[in-house]
Amino acid sequence: MDKILTQSNLLGLLSLSNETGPLWSTETEDLDCTFVAWNDGEGVVSHINTEVDVVMITVAGTGEVRVGDETVAVSAGQAIVIPKGVQRSVRANFGRLAYLNVHKRRRKLMPGKMVDRSVFSGRLPSDLS
Repeated sequence: MDKILTQSNLLGLLSLSNETGPLWSTETEDLDCTFVAWNDGEGVVSHINTEVDVVMITVAGTGEVRVGDETVAVSAGQAIVIPKGVQRSVRANFGRLAYLNVHKRRRKLMPGKMVDRSVFSGRLPSDLS
């Protein structure tokens, strides 16, 4: 019989790993789910997702999400909906930020890893590796 249920202990994963970026992901025929963690000052560079709206659920820590011209502070327990077609970026601040992104399934997008805070001052980081 095919496996029907997928589950993960997100806080357990976070406590066992010092890695940054995607720590866990799963997909179904209709959904993509990715659990992501960043250390202070790290995050996702500014980019535009033209295909799907994204629900971002903050699991641990604090950070900032820039959507268009608006910057929103996020912390554990908060959820935001990021509309498609709008410039967005994510940054951890004051320690580690971990969140779950959920969206309708689409082709893969891998925006660059933020290597410094300059993306929030209107400049692009010099190294997007």
